[in-house]
This record gives sequence, structure tokens and C-alpha cells, in this order.
Amino acid sequence: MLIPSAGLAQVHSGFPVDIVAGPSPQPFAANGKTHLLYELRITNFSSKQIDLKALDVTADSETSPLESYREDALEKLLVPVGSDDSPSKASAIGGGRSLVIFLDLLLKRDALAPTKLRHRLTLSVALKDGAAIERVVDGPTVAVSQAPALVLRAPLKGSGWVAANALSSADHRRSLVAVDGRVRIAQRFAIDWVQQGPDGRLFRGDSNSNANFYGYGAEVIAAADGEVSDLRDGQSENAGSNVRENRAITLENIAGNYVILNLGQGHFALYAHLQPGSLKVNLGDRVKAGATLALLGNSGNSDAPHLHFQLMDSNSPLGAEGLPYELEMFTQLGIVTVPDSLDAGQPWKPDSQAEPVVHKHEFPIDYAVVAFP
Repeated sequence: MLIPSAGLAQVHSGFPVDIVAGPSPQPFAANGKTHLLYELRITNFSSKQIDLKALDVTADSETSPLESYREDALEKLLVPVGSDDSPSKASAIGGGRSLVIFLDLLLKRDALAPTKLRHRLTLSVALKDGAAIERVVDGPTVAVSQAPALVLRAPLKGSGWVAANALSSADHRRSLVAVDGRVRIAQRFAIDWVQQGPDGRLFRGDSNSNANFYGYGAEVIAAADGEVSDLRDGQSENAGSNVRENRAITLENIAGNYVILNLGQGHFALYAHLQPGSLKVNLGDRVKAGATLALLGNSGNSDAPHLHFQLMDSNSPLGAEGLPYELEMFTQLGIVTVPDSLDAGQPWKPDSQAEPVVHKHEFPIDYAVVAFP
């Protein structure tokens, strides 16, 4: 949920906006960098359009910005909230409208994370005579968690696994979902794992058959010691590759058959879209890292067989905030640069000139093709 940072409203700006921050970012490593991933939300409390011109982020007591965003670089971070009759640019905030800013700050891998992040926003409102009033408004100061990201085992075994819709992918990263009157991003760090076969394809033959997908039926593995805190079984599967219009999705069935493990200290791991009847655990069971939980399937809001895996702060697939984590180890074989080609049945092969790279204590980047121990 997006919540005000305590005691840090815009002081004496007089500009009719409310700027609040989401959950505090927690440092995690990915692709050789340390990431700080979080959100801001701006609400326009006037009847006139307000334009967001710039955002500057500074760390701790520094005066020079850690990051500055303007024009296209700023526009790429923004998602408007409200009706579809908004201006062509997301940075133009209509009267009574809100805007979510999705931030992902990069630091050197060995750099110490700042303890807090400060935000200055340049805002403008047009007057009747064609002139404009432009002001710099101090936004919230966001505390940075100093706790290290949880390190997990991989939730699958073997090679050819593609991290679809992974780090900063809009499908998961920007999936704001309202549950019980609160908007959260449970899928902030979710990954859809699909597997390639020896031919570099996701499936052989007819894609309408689940059995033709190489990943279908793969063992889904406990990424850490934990207790089974929730599960669902018995939901029928979709047929192979399918379209959203053919799925009747509700809040109750969206994750399909699933297992949630309580890893302790406010960390819950979700394994979703499992095969019906394949669950090897019961509610309340204690499991060890590496134990088989179920088999990879195609149930719920799933367009093809895959494992949806995420870490979150509550025992609910969507009524939670997504948390970062790092995997103990994986070998990156390459990156799929044209994801649609995989869905179309085309093969992907690693660059013959590129060497596989071993990553330790990192989060996989979007469409990385990896091998797990």
C-alpha cells in the first residue's frame, strides 16, 4: 500500500498535491548492481491539470542528485490512475487524478545503500492567460531498509529456465491490485518461469496441449525451510497456450492451484499455477529447502504452463506487498531479446561467442535464460 512518510509532507509549498511513498525499498543485487525499487504516488487535489516536469532523488544529506528524471526518462516511470480520457502524456495529471511513479535506483554492487532518499518534484500549472506557475515541491523522505535481502534456493531444478516477466517487467512490477480496500503490489518481484527444451523451444508440436510444453510437470522446489501456511488444489487447468478471454478469473482462482510457505520473519513464498492433484504437502506441514512441493502446471490466470514465484510480506497471493530476494546461485546462459518469438514456437540459442556467467546472491533479470544447480 502507498502510505505517507511520517512527518515529511511538503512544507509550505502551497501546491495542491499530495505525494506519498510506498513500502521502503530494500537493497538487492541484480546483474552486478544494487537496486532500490519503490514507488511514489502524486494526487492532484485541484480541478486544474498539473504537469510533472522533473523528479530529482538525493541520498542521505547529499546535495547532488543520485538520479534526475526529465522528459522521456521521466515519462517511462509513470502510470496514471483514473479514466482513459487523460492527456497523451502521463506526466499531465488531470484534476482529481493520481499518478504512480515506479522507481528503480541503481548503485554499485559493493556500495553501501543510503539510509534515506529525498525527492524534489518540479510541478507546473497553467493559468488562464496562457502563462504557468512552476514550483519545486519537496516530496517525502523515504527510509531505506538496511536489512539484507533474503537469500533463497531456486524454486526449480535443471537448465533452460527463462525468467519471464522478471525484474521491472510491467506485467508484474506495475500490477496494482486492490484487496479488502487496500492497493498493493504483491507481484513486485514475481517471475514467471518457463522452460526451453533441447531444441531451444518452449514446446514441441501443438501448443494447445500442456504435455507438449517442456516445463510442464517439472518438480517445484521449496526455496527455503518453511511451513505450509496456505494452499489450493483441485482447480482444473487451462489447455496449453490460451488467451485471457477464455479464462473466467476471480480473486479466489487467479493463482490457480498454489502453495504458500511461511519462511518466518514476515516472509511468505508463493508457488502458483500448479498441476491439480500434484501437491505433495498439506496445510501446516514443515518442509525443508529442496523438498518437492508440487508439479508445474497451467491453472488459474495462466496463458501457458509456467511457475509463478514471488516473495511477499503476507499470507495472501495478492493481498500483500512483494519483497525482493536473491538466489543462492544460477548460471546465466544468455538473454532472450525477442520474447514473442518464444511464444510463437521459435527456438532460442545462446550466443556462441558468449560464455555462461555464474551469478551468486542475485535476482535474475528479465528474460534471462538460466541453469539451476
